[in-house]
Formats: sequence, structure tokens, C-alpha cells
Amino acid sequence: MATAMNRKCGCCGKEGRLKMCVRCKLVDYCGKDCQTMDWKAGHKILCSKVPKAVKNAKGKVSSFTLSDYNTRNVGNFMVTEAQARRGQIMEEEGAQDMCYDAMEMTKGSTEKLLQILRALDTFPLSTEAWGMLGHYYHYEVVQTHEKNCSAEALKMYDIAILCARKLNPTWTENRSDALPNDIENRPYLRALSGRAYCLKNIGKRNEAICQAKQIIRLNPSDNQGIHHKLCTWFLEAKDTEGCTNLLRKYSTNIDTSLAYADVLLQYLRWIKDDAVENDIKKALYVAIKTNPFVPDLIGVEGNEEDDADDDNDGCYSPGGIKEAKMYVCEGSHIGAQKLWGKYPEATSWMKALKFGGPKVPDEMGVITLLQSGITFQMKCVHTDLDGRERRNKSTLIGTQRRKSCFGCGTEDFFWPRQLNQPYQCSSDILVHHNDFNVDRDSRWRNTKYIDVLEVPYWRVLLQFCDDDEDNSGNYRDEPESFEPEKKQSSKYKKSDTFKCRECNSDAKFCALDDCTEFYCSKSCMKNYLQETEPLYFDLNSEILKINASSECSIRTLDLDYALQVAGDHMPNLKAVDIYINQEYVLSGDFNDLGKSLLLSSTVLRQFLKRSSAQLVSFSFGLDDCCWDQIKAVTDQCRALAPLGTMPNLKKLSLTSFGFDDVGTLLSCLSPDLQVLNLGYAKMGTMLDWSNLEVDLLVGTLSGLKKLVSLSLADIPLTDRHLKSLLPHLKVIRCLSLDGTFGDGGDTPLTDLGLKAIANHCPKLLSLSVNYQSKATVSGIMAILQYCPEMVQLEACQLNIGVQHVKLILTTSVNLLNFSFGEWGSPSISNQHEKSMVQNAVAATRGRVVICTMNGLFKLNLSPEHRRNQDSSMAKVERAHEQQRDPMVINNWDGIL
Repeated sequence: MATAMNRKCGCCGKEGRLKMCVRCKLVDYCGKDCQTMDWKAGHKILCSKVPKAVKNAKGKVSSFTLSDYNTRNVGNFMVTEAQARRGQIMEEEGAQDMCYDAMEMTKGSTEKLLQILRALDTFPLSTEAWGMLGHYYHYEVVQTHEKNCSAEALKMYDIAILCARKLNPTWTENRSDALPNDIENRPYLRALSGRAYCLKNIGKRNEAICQAKQIIRLNPSDNQGIHHKLCTWFLEAKDTEGCTNLLRKYSTNIDTSLAYADVLLQYLRWIKDDAVENDIKKALYVAIKTNPFVPDLIGVEGNEEDDADDDNDGCYSPGGIKEAKMYVCEGSHIGAQKLWGKYPEATSWMKALKFGGPKVPDEMGVITLLQSGITFQMKCVHTDLDGRERRNKSTLIGTQRRKSCFGCGTEDFFWPRQLNQPYQCSSDILVHHNDFNVDRDSRWRNTKYIDVLEVPYWRVLLQFCDDDEDNSGNYRDEPESFEPEKKQSSKYKKSDTFKCRECNSDAKFCALDDCTEFYCSKSCMKNYLQETEPLYFDLNSEILKINASSECSIRTLDLDYALQVAGDHMPNLKAVDIYINQEYVLSGDFNDLGKSLLLSSTVLRQFLKRSSAQLVSFSFGLDDCCWDQIKAVTDQCRALAPLGTMPNLKKLSLTSFGFDDVGTLLSCLSPDLQVLNLGYAKMGTMLDWSNLEVDLLVGTLSGLKKLVSLSLADIPLTDRHLKSLLPHLKVIRCLSLDGTFGDGGDTPLTDLGLKAIANHCPKLLSLSVNYQSKATVSGIMAILQYCPEMVQLEACQLNIGVQHVKLILTTSVNLLNFSFGEWGSPSISNQHEKSMVQNAVAATRGRVVICTMNGLFKLNLSPEHRRNQDSSMAKVERAHEQQRDPMVINNWDGIL
């Protein structure tokens, strides 16, 4: 054993002059007795068995061939690209299950380590197992030699990444586009994250920063939180430019760690003369609003021990003392104490602002802060409202602003009537103690100005609170229902040409980042927008495609800008394809990143009028619950009216829109439409369709005689409506009439409606009638008998049992895909039912792909039947891809 100083014994925990295990170089001991005891207790596994298992598994990794393992086809649904191509490796799946079991075992236990080794033995290329082994070295070995543990963990993470890339060839080191948001990608992302932390621990900070940037490019939503650590690393390196670029992608006013990182960033910029002192104070104002406890904890020794004494259950209240302690604690994810310790002058500057003279503002200053709704500390002597409770001296997190009071939206919320009157000097000051841990009945406190002892940072708070938009309006106002926000206008300025932001060449791409710019190539775009894959469109393309999904990192989506650029600089434009996630539209819990949308009825209407002769396809899809907000910025959807007069428009999709009246919707429908998707459209203030409104819609649709594809999902068509409409749709090939999810037996469509489809749509290729729970197998059989070309049928949550499947599958000789079952319960729950479905598919020689509401149903098929199944799956998936193509009319064209 090698000698070590001032360490803890890995067996008894004593400190002093110890000796290090020379084999693993990770653990110290008092002497041979402790070493022998720990060896028997489990160190033998870590020190001897693990290296042998690692060496054996590494040999199998280097000699890997797919033919050595068993695979099965799993299609393309929720799998990686490689799994879709080569199939699922059965041994990999088994190893993953073992890893899931290991995750539930005691941290640092020998049992857990052995389980990880069993997973590696089952499948040596298990990314999860290698990553967990790295995590074990990194976090679960007693940290007496942190650098040695990190170096060993780094080796494991490197092998995990190597295995992931062997199994998924497109996951190259230089990959710049985001990975699909699938669970199968997570072990790889965890390994990359672990590698970044280890690189930092062993002193390779620049490499760690590069690794963290790559993780954010691959996973823009960053549900791992690597951007918090990356921000810290930038600040440690005094890389103010990198930190600035990173912080502009994330909101600092809802995240304590980012808010205080911004304070330090502005300080570093100030000492470089890149900022003024007011910039730091403004950042400090935002940080104190986010969590007022942090400044008192920064630079104070012993916070780690204090935090350990608390109820450390991993839970905390945003803005509370526990969150502050977690932020500054040395052992936390952020480790702010160590970061701020590198800049003692910044800490001193911040603490000097705590008072800088009197500890409280004047009396009206106290009232101004209370009425502003800012989160701040106020130390005072107080009683209850009636003065009966004895006088207490304590620190309150106070407010008088009604909207800022916890529980203000509940029926039993109490608002003291004294606060309805203007404040009179020297009168009682009422304070709502805004702390989650305070009992509701004792939240209102009563004090006097002379009893207010301290208001930390009051000068900074008063300096900026008047200009804070969050503090606008009357402090007595109750929480309001939705009103459209007054947002900044688009910054678009018309120009004959645009130049590349990087090299000043003629631009070919418009990147809709928060600082919307133009670029000549993707490489120039990547050089400037380092942190995330930008949302962009090609000025020479025929399609304006904007997919603002939940993965998108842009804070402000300027759709007005995009439409104006497209109108002026896309001469080949023929199609518009837009999707907007609710994070850009809704506020509150739906939008914790401060995302926003810039869209105006004027710009939208002008764009549609200007592009009237060009457009052949227009698709605008919204996420759920955005109806009112989008109506407010599109003149109650009247800005879409030019769609109805476009002479060449063939394809129109307006999904999840809300209309005040059916006339507005009908004005958008061009008579020559071939594809129409009005799925999940809502009507009126109650978001519900009346029979009269459906009658008017059906009357207009009857005149659209060229319709090839029609989707009216979640619009309550009855049997009568279908009998009236379908005789006019002579060329219809694809029809979606899904009911409302969760409506139970209240759906309006029955077997009579399905039989109307069978009678009038003999050339139908695909039909979706999910959630039409009054329909039964009788209606489905009529469709299959009289629509012989049917290739895809979706009938989830209908009265169809497993016993009906074989009859359904064998009735149609062209059927490729059939979906059925109930939500929330296994559709095929026992071995007998599985055998029935297996036999039903076998009767079609594997031709029909079965899906339930729980996903693709996996079958054990013969090689011939498996080939037929794979062929059908490929056709169905290609049809789904073509359905998303804005230029395709019939998504089955060229496939059958």
C-alpha cells in the first residue's frame, strides 16, 4: 500500500496517515486489518473482479459482429434509426432490463456493482451498463481520490460512447443535428454527460466545455440540465462571450442558478469594460426576485454542513431557503460556492449593496416594494392581523400584491379590506408572508414602519421595480383570465438582398434564432449559433417549413419576420408548413422557459394575399389549448380568409384552431381543394360545435368535389351528416373521422355512419374512426366488404374484441395495417389472446401489421411471414412520411 496523508479510511472512516490500495488506487486504509475487512466486505469486487470483467467485455466490443446476437424486427416506432434498420438486439434488451434493476439498488452497494457486471456479460456493448459503471466510479466509490475515480470513470464513459456509436453509425462524433427524443437515446446522452463531468474533474475544462456544447446540440431541450454546468465552466474560464451566447437561449428570471450566474457574468463583463455597473445591478435585481436568500449564503463557510442537517429529501420550493442552500452547496450540481469563491471581489461588491447605509428605505419605499410583488426579505417585529398574537421578530418573504400572494386563486383566500384603501403614513403595514411552509391561516402579518428592521438590497430593488413589466397594473387586481399580451413588433426591414452574418456573401438561409440573421451556408450558420441547431429555412426552397416544437430552443419565435422574408425573398415558394408548440403561445406552467410568439393578423393577411397565386399547399398546426391566444393575434382567425380565394391551393391543413363562428372557417375553404385537414378545430367561446354549425360545414364540404383526403377529427359528425356529405365526395381516398378522446359512449357516430362510408366510398384506401365508441365490428365489416382497396384501418376504442381480429384481417386482401384496443388497459392481456392475434396475422401470411393504443404489437413470425410483415411496415411508414409532405396529395401514391 502507498502512503497517503489526511484521508479517510475506506473501512472505518478515520482520518490521519493512511495507505492507498496500490491495485485500484481509489481507496485508503488505516492498515492491513481495515484493508482485509473491506476486501471481504466487497472491495474485492471493485478491485479485482471489475477490471477482469472490463477487459473481457472490451475484447468482445472490439470484435463485435451483429451475427453473434439475436435480433427481431421492431419497425420504426419509437426506436433509433439503427434499430429500425437492423432490428432490436435481444441481448441488448435483456442487459437494459438488468440495468433498470440496478438503478433501484442501494447506491455504492456490491449488489449493484455485480448487477452491472451481469448486464455487461449479457451484452458487452450495452451503453447503459458501461455508463452505469462509469457513474459507479464517478459518484458511488468513497471519494478519497477524486481525480483517480474520475479518470477511471472516464474510461468507462468512453467505452459506453464507443458502443453507442458502433450500434448507431449515424451517432458520429461530429453529428450536429439533434437526436430524436426517444428513450433509447438516453443512455448515450447520459454517457456523454458523464464524460463531460469527468473531463472537468481531471482538469480538462476546455474539452469538457466542447463536450457539453455537443450534448446541447444533440439534445436541445437539455432535460439533463447540462447548460447549468456549462454556464459555470464558462464563468470559471472567464469566457464571457460563450456564457452570454448560452444565457440568451435560456430565461434567467425563473432559474436561480442562471440568474446568479448572470450576475457574475455581468460583473466579469464590467471589469472588462464590456458592461456598466447598472447592468450588474439589473442582473442582481432579477436574481433576488428569483431567490432572495442566495446572497447571504455565498461566501459563508459551513453551508454544506448546515444543508446536511436539513430535511434533505431532494425537494425544495422555488425561491426558498432550501433551493438557495442547494445552489451554493459545494457538493451540489452547480457548486456555486466554489465558483463565487474564485471571484471574491464580485462577492464583496454584491454584499456591499446589501445596505450601504440605512438598513430600510423610507416608509413609502417599503410600501412600494410590498405592492410591487417582488420577492424580497423583510426582517421585522410583527403580530397577527388583530394584534392578539405576541410580537415576534422574524424575516418575512413579504408582499401585498394580490396576484403574488400564494393561494390567491383559491376560494378561501383572504384579502384584508384595509388594503383596498390608499396607504396612510404611520398606519399598520400588512404583509402576506409568502412562504410555502407557513400555515395559510397565519400568512397575513401586521407590523409598523418603526418595527421594520432590515430590507436587504432595498436600493437595488427600488431602482428597477418601477420598470419591471411583471409589476404593472394595480396591486389589488385579482388574477385575470387570458388577455393577449402586447408584444414587441417584428424587427423586419425590407431589403433587396441580405448578406451572410459571418462572411458577408449573398445569403441563402434565414435562421430564426433570437437574433434572426441570414447566412450563405450551413457551416456559417453553425459557426455563429454554436449552442443549438438553429431553426432555419432555405430562401431557394419551394417550402417554408417552421417546426417550433418543444425541442426548439428559440426564446422568441418571430413568425411575422419569417412570413415577411418568405414573401419578399422566396421566389419559388409553393407551400407553407408551420407547427407551433404551446410553449410559444401559453404562459404560466406551460411555459417555464419564457418563450413567446410574434405573430400579427396584418402580416399574416398580407402574406396570404401576396402569395395567393403561388401557394398550392398551406399547413398551420397548433398544439393543444392555444385557441384563444391564436384568435387574439389573428383577428379572430379572419386573417386566414385569403386562403379561400387562392386559385391554385390544393392542400389546406388548419389543425387545433379555434373559430368564433363557422362562417370564418368556411371563408378559408377554396373550392378546388384536394386535401383538407380541420382536425380538432374548436367553435365559439365554449369550444364546442352545435348541430347547426356542423350542418353548415357539411353543406360547404359537399361542394368540394375534388377532395381526395379529408380529416375532420374531433368534429361531432353524426350518421345523418355522413349520409348527406359522402355521396358528393366521389374521389375520396383517405378519411379521418376520429371522435373525441375520452368521450366514452357519447360519440355521435354509429354503425349506420360506418355503413354510409361503405356504401359511398368504395375506393377508400385509409380510414380512421378512433374513439367512435358506439360503432362496433358490424360497421367495420361493412367497410372492409365494400371498400376492397382498404390498406389502413384505425379503430381504437371501438367495440371490437380480440375474437374479431381474424375475421377482420381475412376479410380484406389488401389490408396492411389495423389498429384497435382501449386506452389505459392492455388490449391483448393474456397468452390466449396473444395466440389468437398471432394466428390471425399468420392467416394473412404476416401481411397485416397490428397496432394497439399501447403501440406496435410484437409477433413471433416465421421468416417468410416476417418478410411480409416488414414489407407492409415499410409501406405504412412511407405513407406516414408522405402524409407530412406538404406537396403530396394522396399519401399512398407510388407505394401500392
